[in-house]
Amino acid sequence: MKISNLINSLMIMLTLAAFLIQFLIDFSTVNIACSIIIFCSGLSTILYLRWTNALESHPLSSFAILGLSITTLTGAIWVQSLSWVAVSASLRQPIVTFSWLAFYSALSIIAHSIYRLKASPSKIYKPNFLRRLFDDWGIYDYQSVSVIWIIGVFGLICILFSKVLPVANGFSYLAWMPFLIPLIHMKIGKDFCNLKYHMFFLVLHTLVIVLLAMFFNSRGQLLFGFATVFLLLFLNLLRSHALVSVGHLYRAGLIIVVLFSLSIPASNLATAMVMARDERSLVSPIKTIESTINYFVDQGKIDNYRYRKLYEKNRFDYDETYITNPLLARLVTTKFHDNTIYFAEKISDLDADAVQGISFEFLWLALPTPVLEWLQPNIQKSNYLFSSGDLLAHYAIGTSLSGYKTGSIFAQGMLIFGLLFPIIYFGFLFVLFSVIDIFAKRSSSGFSELSIIGMLNIWPNFLFGLTNDSLHSMFIGVFRGAFQATFLFLIAVFFAKLIAKTFNVTSRAKSS
Repeated sequence: MKISNLINSLMIMLTLAAFLIQFLIDFSTVNIACSIIIFCSGLSTILYLRWTNALESHPLSSFAILGLSITTLTGAIWVQSLSWVAVSASLRQPIVTFSWLAFYSALSIIAHSIYRLKASPSKIYKPNFLRRLFDDWGIYDYQSVSVIWIIGVFGLICILFSKVLPVANGFSYLAWMPFLIPLIHMKIGKDFCNLKYHMFFLVLHTLVIVLLAMFFNSRGQLLFGFATVFLLLFLNLLRSHALVSVGHLYRAGLIIVVLFSLSIPASNLATAMVMARDERSLVSPIKTIESTINYFVDQGKIDNYRYRKLYEKNRFDYDETYITNPLLARLVTTKFHDNTIYFAEKISDLDADAVQGISFEFLWLALPTPVLEWLQPNIQKSNYLFSSGDLLAHYAIGTSLSGYKTGSIFAQGMLIFGLLFPIIYFGFLFVLFSVIDIFAKRSSSGFSELSIIGMLNIWPNFLFGLTNDSLHSMFIGVFRGAFQATFLFLIAVFFAKLIAKTFNVTSRAKSS
């Protein structure tokens, strides 16, 4: 059996097992109906990837489809079944939410099937102008290990100054670039680097990032790199044609044991960072690190905090509690969609017009401040320090326009465009697929290799590739974010090569 078929089969078995467990947890009509919806939708996505060559020809967009399914549907039933919690628990209208999410997941599969027709094996592949340009610029090339380290250290510096220099925030994602060294080594081999030597420095690099994450009290920084590596390994396994061997099973078992062993302390660290967050505005960042460590080593305080949060969620009109594990809660976004879909249905027609007007005003915020002040002087960015989730909750249940509550393009789109939104979304999917796939280079045989930018963006594309917090965030991501990331990456590579050239080291290695 191929490794790809084994992983696909394991996902099917996991989904089936979680589905059956839900019958034992809660046999109510609502919970069983939700489980059936999730099972059918999740199985459709998994089988689509199994029965087609989508992951070979279009790995990034195909993985985004899987990401939409896992982060909204199958991930919910996997995690809740493992925690012995009903998948419908803590949701405002679970059947409605899961039905809409399954509908949009089905739309993404249909659109992707049509999108892939131009890549039929019977057709000769011809790269378009933008792909040829990216190839000339070296976007699809693997950089040397020295260049990768220079860029990684530069990314660390940018994280440190990201709060005072906005431009530094755009480069900060490059701090995780050294985590690609083992993955590139798997493809190129010993000619790329001495992996054992670099693994030592990779551990030190990781510790620095953990300290910076605690310094800024940012769980996102802590999660980004680890999620990137895990998802890239997952994608490689889903695409592997190698036959399963005893060695593969042994290494897979070892990885599972290591991940399970690390999951508990990682979860506790994430909770400790949340507990220290309340003190962040009152003390120095160094004190925040100290508080985080103190909470981390006190399991009793962590447990009490989690129980208190579960108790408090029933006392407020708005809550985001669904998955109790703080790390897995960043992966499963079901609750956010449930909240905003519920809020959208509660908003009157008059207030819906107000939401529509503000939503379109947000599109102007994608422009640089000088350009915005020239074109739309009446729109000031300082007046829009709230999210689409804040906006929908404000008009639905009267909460303040603050807190940056996570929204949903599905709820916002249906509120603004009504039944036209599924058609609009279906058409926009072709744009999303094209932008996501631009960072993978397809050979004449039809097999695609991921570029470094494609690797570094695997986590945000998996989490929000086909959905987002808001319509304007998705618009910005498509028409500005992807090309801005490319521009910043090229700048970083250019200067890293200059530094590397000073020490007479090779700065480029071909990816294929």
